[in-house]
Formats: sequence, structure tokens, C-alpha cells
Amino acid sequence: MSKWLQAAKAHVSPPDKTDFTDKTPPEDARGVVLSVLSVLSGAAEMSNACPASTSPARELIEALGSDMDLYAEALRIHGPMSYGQAMGVLGWGGTRAGQAQSNLKNAGRIEFNKLGRAVLLDQGEPQ
Repeated sequence: MSKWLQAAKAHVSPPDKTDFTDKTPPEDARGVVLSVLSVLSGAAEMSNACPASTSPARELIEALGSDMDLYAEALRIHGPMSYGQAMGVLGWGGTRAGQAQSNLKNAGRIEFNKLGRAVLLDQGEPQ
């Protein structure tokens, strides 16, 4: 062993293994837990007492039901668009928008114009 290594080892003290965490539970821990539970159960009771009104967007989603119908409704409102534009309008990812567009195409509800945008064929209400 070299002199430098011996000197370095001589001046290094072993790591301090003192654990300063207090592992004894507080005497009132049960009371704190019970008070938290009572607040949570009170909030649950209040939420059951006055249900929140549903949003118009949620009502539309529930009424239309499927991604195909939502995509068709977006086409009806916004006009011809690509699935990339539909992603922005509907707030979807590319896979979901692309699958909805493919399903509409397979169902014969859309066709593509010269620009490659989906055009809704059944302009009536969604089925």
C-alpha cells in the first residue's frame, strides 16, 4: 500500500450510523387518524347530499356514446377535417382519432375530399 493510500485511510473516520428518526408513535396518533376520517366521511356525505350538475359536454358524450358518433358530430359542426385536426378539436390522441375515422369510413358515413379531409356523408342527426 502506498503512503498516500495509508494516509488517506488513517484520516477517514467511519460513517456515522446514528439514526435520528423517532420511531415511537405519538400518543395522540389514533385521535389524528380518527379526526381525518371524520372529515373525509363528512365530505362524502356532503357530496351525496347535493350532487354536482353534469356539464353539457358530459351530457353530449353520454348521449352520443361512441367515438364514431363524436367524430361525426365534430365533422358536422366544423366541416371537413383530417384526423389530425380532429385530434385538436376533440382533444384526443392520434390513435383514437384515426380509429374513429377508419370506423366511420368502414361504416360508409364519410368520404375523403381532394385535400384528404374527411367529409360527413350523413348530415342528419347521429344514429
